[in-house]
Amino acid sequence: MASASLRTQGQGAARVVAPASGGWESLGLLLATLAVIAALAGYLLLRPEHPGPPEPLSWQVRSFDGLGKVDQAIHGALLPAGEEIIWNNNDTGGWVTMEQAQKMLLPPFYRDTFWKANGQVHWELILPGTHQAHTLPDGTAPGSDASANSVAKATLGQGAAVYYGSGGQMPGQSAYLLVIGHAHAGVMWANQATIWVHRDANAPYPHIVKPESLVGEGWRQVIPYDGASEVERVKGKQP
Repeated sequence: MASASLRTQGQGAARVVAPASGGWESLGLLLATLAVIAALAGYLLLRPEHPGPPEPLSWQVRSFDGLGKVDQAIHGALLPAGEEIIWNNNDTGGWVTMEQAQKMLLPPFYRDTFWKANGQVHWELILPGTHQAHTLPDGTAPGSDASANSVAKATLGQGAAVYYGSGGQMPGQSAYLLVIGHAHAGVMWANQATIWVHRDANAPYPHIVKPESLVGEGWRQVIPYDGASEVERVKGKQP
């Protein structure tokens, strides 16, 4: 061993030979071990205790901790309602009207106990490409007039279909937009729905249903999280 003393015998006298390293190996190993321990301790002390999903942008709000109790209930109902509306549009090419929503018992539009307990929101369907409510003052749907030309009818398949909820009566309740993405004429496949809220329950229907315009008028997009995301938000990433 290099670190061990060597004894040599010569002419009846013993001589001790010191190791060439002078014992620096042991000291270096000790220092390296201490450095690793210090680095590990620093990492454990400085890392976030509960790292979670990224913080929302200024024009976004998280569904779990950014909405009040009533808004969470409405948002929770709008998520499956949006999927139902999209599938219905894929099958029929049309949009679920408020009258159809009553027959389908589709919350949050269906006027049942849930609707009463969560502010009795007034809902309207704004058809794509029209920015008009789904019924005219005489009770007919836009484009149903026999005199409407084919071009005008075709434009009903362009743009976004919007379900607009306002007039909620619960304290702190928001106004709501369920925006169904662009649908192409002749194909009618709608994109994923997005949900927006406005702090004023009586906020008017926006002039333009585009994210930039909605943000400018005080609307905020709701960012939904699934169960796994919420566990991560509360407890951090699990090993």
